[in-house]
Amino acid sequence: MSLEQRLEQLESLVAGGRVPATSRTLVNLDRFNAAIEQIRSELPEEINESQAIIRQKESVLKQAEIEARRIRGYADEEATTIRQTAEEKATITLDTATEKATKMVQQTEVTAEAARRAKEIIADAEGRAARIIEDAEGAAAQKTEESNGRIGMMMNDAETDATNRRDGADQYASEVLFSLEEHVSGVLGKVRAGLDLLETPTKSESSTVH
Repeated sequence: MSLEQRLEQLESLVAGGRVPATSRTLVNLDRFNAAIEQIRSELPEEINESQAIIRQKESVLKQAEIEARRIRGYADEEATTIRQTAEEKATITLDTATEKATKMVQQTEVTAEAARRAKEIIADAEGRAARIIEDAEGAAAQKTEESNGRIGMMMNDAETDATNRRDGADQYASEVLFSLEEHVSGVLGKVRAGLDLLETPTKSESSTVH
């Protein structure tokens, strides 16, 4: 039975005890007290539901952080691999050019033309190696930027979802407590009025005796 139904049952106890042709109400205190105790025991369950939603927010944020770390680690690893590959390729290119230039000098007469040609080959190889490294750095930076963008979007989505869950939980708890306060206040007011009516004849009889 829900909390709302318990409150309706409490109202029925008060309304069902009305004395015909009078404004008095007779309430079975045992049943009334039992209903109140049942409401008290079930109220924490309603509050626990709100707390469970808040815990879900924390879980969403934690999962988002774990996923963000995983993506950042993958991006860093991929960027490192790109740099290492580019450096290895540049080194091989430079070594090949140097070896070629050296062979050219060794296999031909040591002339100004051979030396100039060797310098051109080395310069060209160095330029190609520099471009390879530059391209690799650009690719690595792009990968890092893309991963940071994905991480930012993921964290924003997680924060928005968690905030919505928290706001919903707060609103739900507030509505439950406000509804409970209204119903209990109404029921207690009716009981108070019934008790006042029961006390009035007693005071009148005391005045008559004196």
